[in-house]
Amino acid sequence: MTADIRVRKDAPNVDSYAPEDNDLLDESLFEEEDETEAPARSSVIQQGWAAAKSSAKEGTGYTQDFRFSDDVQLVKFLSNEPIVFLQHWVNRPGKKSFVGWNGDPLDLAGNKPERKFAFSVVNMTAEEGPTVQLMTVGIRLLNQLEKLNSDKKTGPIDRPDIYWAVSKSGVGTKTTHSVAAVKERDLAEDWEIDPVSAAEFIKTVKPLGPEALRVSTTAELEDLAAELLAAQ
Repeated sequence: MTADIRVRKDAPNVDSYAPEDNDLLDESLFEEEDETEAPARSSVIQQGWAAAKSSAKEGTGYTQDFRFSDDVQLVKFLSNEPIVFLQHWVNRPGKKSFVGWNGDPLDLAGNKPERKFAFSVVNMTAEEGPTVQLMTVGIRLLNQLEKLNSDKKTGPIDRPDIYWAVSKSGVGTKTTHSVAAVKERDLAEDWEIDPVSAAEFIKTVKPLGPEALRVSTTAELEDLAAELLAAQ
């Protein structure tokens, strides 16, 4: 889904959209995060901060995945609650991430799944125009987002007057992510985005839910397990 959100010459002054408390988070937040690919759905997928907290204590999808980049991208969260699921990472050519469950064939073969968390976002700076995507994060970045979500200056993270500038640097376990709040009133000057058109577009889209993810089948995971064991 795309829209023309470029700044119009007749765009109104949008300072009136800014919150009364202008003391927003000025510095970026950095957290180490493993490099991953976002996956894919079933009853094993949960949603909400409570599910995320509970899961954190425990040890190619149907939709387009948001990819963190060295270049700063602007996103708008469509929901302030994460989708929670288990993901395997298999170091192999081609697809490497697979959604599974505790005790699945890959788990039994020694490849333990990790808790992952996904948020529905609009990538405002996608090449094809504003695009609804799923942003998958690990526990470190999740903790930072929870803090931002709970902070009265920036939360909830899907509040109408706040967008987010995100980027990453490094690779593998050395990857760090930056997340910084962007005021709606700064979209025109800093991002060349008309805030009124952007807000109108946001109202037309719906957040993605667990149905946007696909869980690997037992047969798929059995084949991967056999491939993994054969390589040992």
